[in-house]
Amino acid sequence: MEGFWGIVVVVGPILLIGAIIYATLRNRKANAASERRADIGAKRLREDIEEQPNKQADL
Repeated sequence: MEGFWGIVVVVGPILLIGAIIYATLRNRKANAASERRADIGAKRLREDIEEQPNKQADL
């Protein structure tokens, strides 16, 4: 049983660091094209809400 805990103590932090690095790399800043698409979509949504204030937005 002591060997198992030794593996857990060594491998656990390595897996945690790997997960943190993976998440950091996946969540990098978006490129310019996707930022433009997001801005256009937000602008259209705002315009729709201004035109029909009681309309439920489809999120």
